Amino acid sequence: MTVTPQAQKQLDKVLSSGESLEIGLKGGGCNGLMITLEKTQSTGTTELSIGKNTVFADKTTQTYLQGGNLDYENKGFSQRFVVNPSESTRRCGCGDSIALPSMQ
Repeated sequence: MTVTPQAQKQLDKVLSSGESLEIGLKGGGCNGLMITLEKTQSTGTTELSIGKNTVFADKTTQTYLQGGNLDYENKGFSQRFVVNPSESTRRCGCGDSIALPSMQ
């Protein structure tokens, strides 16, 4: 996963020293898995790190979101971080949940 320049600029504004943005997955949503974004205290650089102040919550999240990117959208009154999974990952219409790839 990569962090776009727009997202990194916004992360630098909203995160205090010692904080990270944690990207995770939890059950729910239209397709079965919701993407979560939470501020956490940084534990330093680990194998789950993405850039300087972003981390995956766990190995499962890393597995399913690798190949995607973290972006920042600024559309009028709507400003938010957006996780764009890899092209092979199916998303719902609202864009807030993903489905695991089918094992066939």
